[in-house]
Amino acid sequence: MKKSSVTHPYQSSRFAERNVDVSEEDRAVTETNKPERMPSVDINESAEAFIQKFRHQLLLQRLESIENYQQMLARGL
Repeated sequence: MKKSSVTHPYQSSRFAERNVDVSEEDRAVTETNKPERMPSVDINESAEAFIQKFRHQLLLQRLESIENYQQMLARGL
């Protein structure tokens, strides 16, 4: 199978003239080398875990900020 020789605006014409033969065997090899995709369930679970951890860190930062503020007020600054 030959690729079409359509020129790209940023591509020189000498590369556009090149025709590449891709056999069925080569195509099968490249398809098997693709990394496996994680199911969307795993992605959703990891996203939920990330959000929960992020919210927990925000809570800790807010509590630490309140504590620092109260210590500052106790010192009279």
